[in-house]
Amino acid sequence: MVFGFDPASISPLVAYGALFGLIAIESGGIPGESALAIAGIAAADGHLSIVWVIVVAAAAAIAGDNAGFFAGRRYGRRIWLWGRVWRKRRERWLDEANGFIDEWGTTAVVVGRWVTVARYTVAWLAGINRMSWRRFFVANAVGGISWATTIGLAAYWLGTVAKTGFEAFGAIGLVLLLVALAGHRLWHRRRRRR
Repeated sequence: MVFGFDPASISPLVAYGALFGLIAIESGGIPGESALAIAGIAAADGHLSIVWVIVVAAAAAIAGDNAGFFAGRRYGRRIWLWGRVWRKRRERWLDEANGFIDEWGTTAVVVGRWVTVARYTVAWLAGINRMSWRRFFVANAVGGISWATTIGLAAYWLGTVAKTGFEAFGAIGLVLLLVALAGHRLWHRRRRRR
């Protein structure tokens, strides 16, 4: 069971399809990182292949961001500047974003994959501001592949550790371990603030 859901209850093909769909539509603002984490945990449990989870997630991230890029290029400026309320402010912000994309576009696309809000806005901004598609595609592929690999493997590893911990210590031992880890992290935060 992963977050109250049993991955074994659906076929791997349907699971990979759902993973692709959730991550691909992320450019529209629906979070896909949770789907990747769940799929990584399901792979740790042996229901999916971690290699296919990463391949599907990377392909979906690249496809979704490319769709966002082309939608931004075609409709983004019109949508962003629609209406009269704060139009001058929105125009100024778009000009600033254009300068940012010109100077930092490649980095923004790669790093944006790792930042929740930027994950589904940078592709649109790159399209709105007429970033070269080849430049965008390469940066987007690097960001999408590294993001899918890192998050997928982290969830896979944590799923394996959680499963092993649960088998070794039982539910109570696992809860105590999680409480101890949370307490340790809180202690480190307070110590750094001082």
